[in-house]
Amino acid sequence: MNNVFEISMLLDFYGQMLTPRQYEIMDLHFNNDYSLGEIAEQLNISRQGVFDNIRRGKHTLSEYEEKL
Repeated sequence: MNNVFEISMLLDFYGQMLTPRQYEIMDLHFNNDYSLGEIAEQLNISRQGVFDNIRRGKHTLSEYEEKL
Protein backbone atom coordinates (compact mmCIF):
# COMPACT_ATOMS: atom_id res chain seq x y z
CA MET A 1 0.00 0.00 0.00
CA ASN A 2 2.18 2.81 -1.27
CA ASN A 3 -0.34 4.89 -3.19
CA VAL A 4 -0.70 8.24 -1.39
CA PHE A 5 -4.27 8.68 -2.66
CA GLU A 6 -5.27 5.25 -1.35
CA ILE A 7 -3.71 5.94 2.05
CA SER A 8 -5.43 9.34 2.24
CA MET A 9 -8.79 7.71 1.50
CA LEU A 10 -8.24 5.04 4.15
CA LEU A 11 -7.19 7.75 6.58
CA ASP A 12 -10.47 9.56 5.92
CA PHE A 13 -12.49 6.39 6.49
CA TYR A 14 -10.63 4.79 9.39
CA GLY A 15 -8.37 7.53 10.75
CA GLN A 16 -10.37 8.06 13.92
CA MET A 17 -9.68 4.44 14.86
CA LEU A 18 -5.94 5.17 15.08
CA THR A 19 -4.37 6.60 18.21
CA PRO A 20 -4.62 10.41 18.33
CA ARG A 21 -0.83 10.71 17.87
CA GLN A 22 -0.77 8.30 14.92
CA TYR A 23 -3.66 10.12 13.30
CA GLU A 24 -1.95 13.48 13.75
CA ILE A 25 1.29 12.22 12.19
CA MET A 26 -0.49 10.48 9.30
CA ASP A 27 -2.65 13.54 8.66
CA LEU A 28 0.35 15.87 8.60
CA HIS A 29 2.27 13.58 6.26
CA PHE A 30 -0.41 12.50 3.78
CA ASN A 31 -3.01 15.28 3.85
CA ASN A 32 -0.80 18.29 4.58
CA ASP A 33 2.31 17.05 2.73
CA TYR A 34 4.74 17.58 5.62
CA SER A 35 8.13 15.86 5.42
CA LEU A 36 9.36 13.53 8.15
CA GLY A 37 11.75 16.22 9.35
CA GLU A 38 9.03 18.87 9.51
CA ILE A 39 6.74 16.59 11.51
CA ALA A 40 9.56 15.57 13.83
CA GLU A 41 10.43 19.21 14.50
CA GLN A 42 6.82 20.24 15.07
CA LEU A 43 6.05 17.34 17.43
CA ASN A 44 9.49 17.33 19.06
CA ILE A 45 10.22 13.68 18.25
CA SER A 46 12.84 11.95 16.09
CA ARG A 47 12.47 11.37 12.36
CA GLN A 48 12.70 7.65 13.12
CA GLY A 49 9.73 8.00 15.48
CA VAL A 50 7.73 9.69 12.73
CA PHE A 51 8.70 6.99 10.23
CA ASP A 52 7.73 4.20 12.63
CA ASN A 53 4.35 5.80 13.35
CA ILE A 54 3.64 6.17 9.64
CA ARG A 55 4.64 2.57 8.94
CA ARG A 56 2.45 1.25 11.79
CA GLY A 57 -0.41 3.53 10.76
CA LYS A 58 -0.31 2.33 7.15
CA HIS A 59 -0.29 -1.27 8.34
CA THR A 60 -3.21 -0.66 10.72
CA LEU A 61 -5.26 1.12 8.05
CA SER A 62 -4.74 -1.74 5.59
CA GLU A 63 -5.82 -4.23 8.27
CA TYR A 64 -8.98 -2.22 8.94
CA GLU A 65 -9.74 -2.15 5.22
CA GLU A 66 -9.34 -5.93 4.94
CA LYS A 67 -11.48 -6.67 7.99
CA LEU A 68 -14.20 -4.08 7.50
